[in-house]
Amino acid sequence: MLVLDRKSPSDSGTSPMRPALEPIQAYKAGMSLAEASRRTGQTHFSKLASNENLLGASPKVGAAVQQALASPEIYPDPYCETLRAAIGARLGVESGRILVSPGSEALIDYLFRAVLHPGDSILLSSPTFPAYEIFGRCAEARLIDVPRRANFDLDVAAFAAEAARGPKLMVLCTPNNPTGNALTAADIETILAATPRSTLVFVDEAYREYHEAFDTLALLDAWGGPWVSGRTFSKAYGLAGLRVGYGVASSEALVGYLDRLRPPFNVTSVSQAAALAAWDDQDHLTRTVALTIAERGRVEDVLADLGVDHTRSQANFVFLRTPAGPEATTERLLRQGLIVRPTPVAGGWVRITIGRPSDNDSLIAALPAALAL
Repeated sequence: MLVLDRKSPSDSGTSPMRPALEPIQAYKAGMSLAEASRRTGQTHFSKLASNENLLGASPKVGAAVQQALASPEIYPDPYCETLRAAIGARLGVESGRILVSPGSEALIDYLFRAVLHPGDSILLSSPTFPAYEIFGRCAEARLIDVPRRANFDLDVAAFAAEAARGPKLMVLCTPNNPTGNALTAADIETILAATPRSTLVFVDEAYREYHEAFDTLALLDAWGGPWVSGRTFSKAYGLAGLRVGYGVASSEALVGYLDRLRPPFNVTSVSQAAALAAWDDQDHLTRTVALTIAERGRVEDVLADLGVDHTRSQANFVFLRTPAGPEATTERLLRQGLIVRPTPVAGGWVRITIGRPSDNDSLIAALPAALAL
């Protein structure tokens, strides 16, 4: 008689989970409004922790969302064809070279899973977006980290030297999260010139609308190897809550591989409609970006007057060193109704999103006490 062992894996002291996942720390998002309220008992906050565009999405988004909500029983377009066509038309890229995802993090996940075998190498430069390390370690890849300079600029010569060794995947984040430093066209050309065409290059441009100094796609096309540029509607377009990102790839064939592991219907009808409306309202985007950059300059002037070290951010946030330490500064600002992001970067660094003018007024008033030893 066959007797089935009904004990769970945990009962026998083993786990069905892959051992490679054991040391990986899950991504920790910025503090939510609900958490801030629970911690302080307050109800009104300026949320300056997650680099959202607090100026808001285009007014056209609301009407598009309402129209999309009229048919919730119908599956969304699985290939986001209308949105891809609109993106491609403006960028001068065939729509078949564009992939839409629920946020740019999903695009990173698809790409890393499609490319990496256990033991393959990823070239990156820390501190940078934690998702690269998380997804890379999940794929059991080997990380090659070229640390950034003291001012958090990329060490282009050192990075190019490692690129010349032919990593399987190379990541360039510009402007870089969490530091805000941006690469120049010459920087990218130098790195690509050293990179063999067997390497797949991923350029994370989530904050590109705040720093459009050159055409990244043209530089990548001129290089001639396989590449993906990752972009998003979460930041400058103000759609963080609807989760829409997109990638532009070097070829339709590369997108075809990503489509094989992309979940079907991965972007909702509501999100597709919102992204299309936001994409079509370039006047709103231009005004939003210009105001954010101006407000960033205002906050940076105050940091300079206070003698506070900060980076040359080209994104919608500032990255600063606090004498009081990141946890103390974060807690003090929280009590003033300001949610900011402490970071684990050595030296005591905090990242603060540029909000609405009124949010920034409150931040400027609170900073001297929050930073003091």
